[in-house]
This record gives sequence, C-alpha cells and structure tokens, in this order.
Amino acid sequence: MALVRFLFGHGWWILWHLAFYAVLFFFVVLILLIFAQELKSAGQPPDKMSLGSIMIFMVGIGLGIVTLVNMAIYMFSAPYALWMKWLAVIVVPALVMLAVFPLNHLLAEKQSYPVFWMNVVLSLAIVIGNLVLMWKFENRPVAPPAPGFEVQPKTVTAE
Repeated sequence: MALVRFLFGHGWWILWHLAFYAVLFFFVVLILLIFAQELKSAGQPPDKMSLGSIMIFMVGIGLGIVTLVNMAIYMFSAPYALWMKWLAVIVVPALVMLAVFPLNHLLAEKQSYPVFWMNVVLSLAIVIGNLVLMWKFENRPVAPPAPGFEVQPKTVTAE
C-alpha cells in the first residue's frame, strides 16, 4: 500500500499525480519513443537534424514544468525564508532544464543508443526526484492550529 501511495498519492493528490503522469507521458515518453525509432547503430552516420528535431526539447520543458509545479507546492509549506522559497522554485526547474537540454540536443544530433539511454536515465532520475518531493509534501507534519482556532469537542448534556 505504501508503494501505491508513493506512486499515486491519496485524496486530492490523486488528481495531481494523474496530471503529472499525463504530462510525463505526452512530453517525455512519447517524444523519446519517437526519437528511439530514428536511432542509428554504431558507425552509421546520423541523419541531418530537421525542424522536427526541435520536438526533443519538449522533454526538458515537460520535466521542467512538473518540477516547477512540484517545487511550488513543496515550498508552500517549507520552513524557509520567503526569498529562499522563491529562489528554490526558480532555480531547481532551471537546473533540471539546463541538465536535460544538452542531452536532448545531443540525441537529436547524434541519434545514438548511448545518448538515448543517457536521456532515459536522466529523465527517470528527475521523475523519481519529483515523486519524492510529492511524497514528502503529502507526509509532512501538520502544524497545530493557531491559538483561538482549536477544534472544541462537543459535549452532550442530558436535559
């Protein structure tokens, strides 16, 4: 049950997990599968890059978008200064895209199996990192209510 909660969440989190997987499917998995069909064996010259090769950057954009949303959700309740929260929300997705874009370009240019598998491994690592972020937010300790906002137990009196 813990694995199912890790992968799909619970409560309203199920909707975000499904949206997360939809973005990953359309922006990462399908694009990598399209480029996997064009891979060349060792020693074979790669095809020239075409305008369609720009689609490979959708992998980095998709991973950057889900990381941006997950960082914004996670940092919402993080116990850090506001400037640190904003910095993390901006810097972490930027680092994801800076790590993925060069590999995406290399895949479009070289069309080789090693570069393809490097893209797959990096994408998988980023997805696992995002899942851990979502899991940490879901399982965060909840702060006690502010003074004056405590829930008072109802007492039943016999009349």
